[in-house]
Amino acid sequence: MSDNWVVQNLQNALDTWNSKLAEIWQIITQSPENFKGGDIWNVIASIHGALQAIGYALLVLFFVVGVVKTCGSFTDVNFC
Repeated sequence: MSDNWVVQNLQNALDTWNSKLAEIWQIITQSPENFKGGDIWNVIASIHGALQAIGYALLVLFFVVGVVKTCGSFTDVNFC
């Protein structure tokens, strides 16, 4: 390495820049399951499960409401 302080400062700046870019690239290319030990992914997966359950419940509810509206009332139904 050079004895010139300008060259040394430039070299240190470039080394820091390269190490930060390598760290950013590692974070960007990391899978969500492995990021921060997977804690964030587990929270997202549990939220997805809750939203999926709510969606299924609403689907069944709207289906039943639609069937009831279509059929009218039980007094109009002839069983025999």
